[in-house]
Amino acid sequence: MTARFSLDQLEAFVAAAQERSFSGAARKLGKAQSAVSTAVINLEVDLGVILFDRSGRYPTLTEAGDALLREAQSVVAHCAALQDRANGLNMRVEPKLAIAVDDAIPYAAIAATLRGFEAAFPDLELDMRHPSHDDILQLTARGDVKLGMSFAQPAYPKQIAFCRLGTLTFTNAVHRDHPLAQVQDVSFAQLGDYRQIVVAPHGRTLPTGEYLKSPRCWNVESYMALLEMAKDGLGWVSLPKRLIRAELESGQLVELKLAAYPFTEWSVGIDLIWSTEQESGRAANWLRGELSRHPIDA
Repeated sequence: MTARFSLDQLEAFVAAAQERSFSGAARKLGKAQSAVSTAVINLEVDLGVILFDRSGRYPTLTEAGDALLREAQSVVAHCAALQDRANGLNMRVEPKLAIAVDDAIPYAAIAATLRGFEAAFPDLELDMRHPSHDDILQLTARGDVKLGMSFAQPAYPKQIAFCRLGTLTFTNAVHRDHPLAQVQDVSFAQLGDYRQIVVAPHGRTLPTGEYLKSPRCWNVESYMALLEMAKDGLGWVSLPKRLIRAELESGQLVELKLAAYPFTEWSVGIDLIWSTEQESGRAANWLRGELSRHPIDA
């Protein structure tokens, strides 16, 4: 039996279920709310079932909608994978490749891959950018960069595929002369008594860092600036441990021992992301494959 429904209808259904509103689904898909609502209504007609209960302020899945949601998600995911595979079959060596890497990711973690890339594509121009996390996602979704490496997120737009590369271990630190350096078990309340310096815009929203906040806050644009300000004693910071290993070993910076996390490493996932809607050349596919085969554990 030939299916009467379309991929656009399934995407509207999945987005509305995930966002729990048709307006939210419209924003996520970049479409008008009326187009999303119409797509869902037409899908209900084509399937012969009601997917959403619209009697309340927000649409909620019916029993049938809940039963069919996973199937719809699977179809949407398979279609994205099909497009991604098709893009990969039409590979040419592009003259230039742009990628975006969060500056928290140590160069040593990707150095071997980049040396191999240079040997494989010696004439290709590589443009490696270091924007903020939000910009990395947007640049990748728009196709301004072919690959992005950044902190893992709980959900991505439908056109973004990802591969988990590993983790970065963060630590909280201050200058050795800072008052917090003298506290054996630092509470969240004590953190709030002193200035926090963060990397904007995502420094205060890192996974597992939701409690590490102070009402006194300065924002900077890079982790290197964050490190220099911490060394100058201007506040407490959360930094990749690998980045400040020398300062910790010399005693210039001191790790804060948080009372709430005595046995827990603060690790943040790192994802490699790319758009399934953008055609990739041979060099981009080579780099994606090699990066995915070399885990990051820093």
